[in-house]
Amino acid sequence: MTTGRIPSSGLAALLVSLAVAGCGGTSQGCIQCSPVDGRYALEFGTGMTPGTCQGVTVTLPQGPLDLTRQGSALTGTLDGLTLRGTLYESNDFNLLGSSAGSLDGGTAGLESESLTGRYVAGVGDGGVDRLIGDWQGNFTSTSTGGTRRCSVTRPFTATRQ
Repeated sequence: MTTGRIPSSGLAALLVSLAVAGCGGTSQGCIQCSPVDGRYALEFGTGMTPGTCQGVTVTLPQGPLDLTRQGSALTGTLDGLTLRGTLYESNDFNLLGSSAGSLDGGTAGLESESLTGRYVAGVGDGGVDRLIGDWQGNFTSTSTGGTRRCSVTRPFTATRQ
């Protein structure tokens, strides 16, 4: 009997393969890495919520986004969710995370999220470092009629605090 659920090991392999194939174009992270560590205030651009999200509660994260870097490996937290990813030599990055109950399809609300983008260093005195890119959230809602899922994408700018 199939339940439509992704086994834990399958989801982990999927997330790793997505991180490896991220926006850097190769599996090689940065060697001379930029100082992206820090706390960033998020601001989302406008966008339409897809019709597939009707009946699903969609809430964008409020932030802040906290990032730490060890070599090319990035770890972040956003509204209590842990994100992991890679920083590339081009200053492109990716971050992926999933909610605790999402491995077995048992979570309502934000199931997983990803951020892909680029680190832009502040220029001159008073220049502020920024992250620019796209945020994607995958949401689910459970009801007596079954489980509904939808995906929402928004452009974002994050400014170092």
